[in-house]
Amino acid sequence: MEILKKFSMLLLIVASSLVLWNCEGPAGKDGIAGKDGTDGNATCGECHSDAQTDVNLKFNQYDLSMHNTGVVYADEAGRANCASCHTGDGFVEALKTGTPATSNGTSKIDCKTCHPIHDKYAKADFAVRVTAPVKLFITDAEYDFKTGNICATCHQGRKFNQPDTAEVFVFKTTGSTTYNRYGPHYGTPANVFAMKGPFPITGPEAIPTTNVHANLAQGCVTCHMGKLSTNPAAGGHTFQMAAAELIEVEACKTCHTADDLKLTPKSKEVAAMLKETRDTLIARGWLDISQTVGHDGGYQILGEYIAQSKTGVRFTKEELQVTLNYLFLAKDRSMGAHNPRYVYALVKNGLEKLKQ
Repeated sequence: MEILKKFSMLLLIVASSLVLWNCEGPAGKDGIAGKDGTDGNATCGECHSDAQTDVNLKFNQYDLSMHNTGVVYADEAGRANCASCHTGDGFVEALKTGTPATSNGTSKIDCKTCHPIHDKYAKADFAVRVTAPVKLFITDAEYDFKTGNICATCHQGRKFNQPDTAEVFVFKTTGSTTYNRYGPHYGTPANVFAMKGPFPITGPEAIPTTNVHANLAQGCVTCHMGKLSTNPAAGGHTFQMAAAELIEVEACKTCHTADDLKLTPKSKEVAAMLKETRDTLIARGWLDISQTVGHDGGYQILGEYIAQSKTGVRFTKEELQVTLNYLFLAKDRSMGAHNPRYVYALVKNGLEKLKQ
């Protein structure tokens, strides 16, 4: 009997629910429409679309650059001491803290390294991260490379203890820290361009106090991101000057003819003098070339270092300055193009010192 009562009660509840459901009143007026969200296609399409040929060209050019294809990341990723310039996230970290990166660095150098990509999701994200004059590590002096300030942030020599004794027996970077690669490290273009770092070796050539290329409107960018109307894969975000005589850089045309942009007799002379200097330093045992075999099996000039004191080599202050100057100028790798008269004078004067 009790079960029957419960079942009857259940039927009553179901029936009541059906009546209420069927007796629902008319719908009220729609409320005010909410604000539309951002169209994802439109936001991304500002940079990522077939219509954005300029942006797509930059992507394709960067694919050809040494920043993307070189060994900068492959060789040095995972080394905290190298992360600030050899990895993308390490570079950004160093800029934010104002000190060398403490992480090992995990990402390759890419768009986000130089630009705050995906910050505002607009073309404003193409702004460069460094615009202020750069403080050079070796001299602590600031220099304005203009649009190229972001380039000079890394493309400069590392700080090392300057030669200041009659004979140098222990090579150091800073303080009491010894290092088996004493000197300005690899990329020295900023030092050569600004004339801050190499030693003013006196000799037959007067050392100029100004760089003829210092008036370039955008600094490094003027030449290294030039363009060629007949070949979009040249210049731009490739940053390459391998075909310098082909790149239509208006700033260059102001002073140079098409023939001038080829390897000039002066730059050929610089190349010859650098080779003679290298051969002399090797013959004297002052230059260590044990690490000069490149990934392709060829000679890699970036693997040249000063022979260390453990080999028994002794330098006078002047001899060490001449050798360090060679490393500054050889590892600049422009054969004088970054600062023609300055490089010519230092190479010639240094070679004359070696011949005395």
